[in-house]
Amino acid sequence: MFPQLSLPRELPAGSTRSLPILDAAVEVLRAAGEDVHVVYSAHGDTFKVVPREAS
Repeated sequence: MFPQLSLPRELPAGSTRSLPILDAAVEVLRAAGEDVHVVYSAHGDTFKVVPREAS
């Protein structure tokens, strides 16, 4: 059994660290079987991890 991971699903777009952090989180989630990707949300100026079918 794998330990429960707490990964960010949303970070501010204004930070240069946000996108690389979320890209790494997406790789972990994909390895765990989730079909997700990162999208930009103008409402709130954030990057979000969402299921592929939701975008």
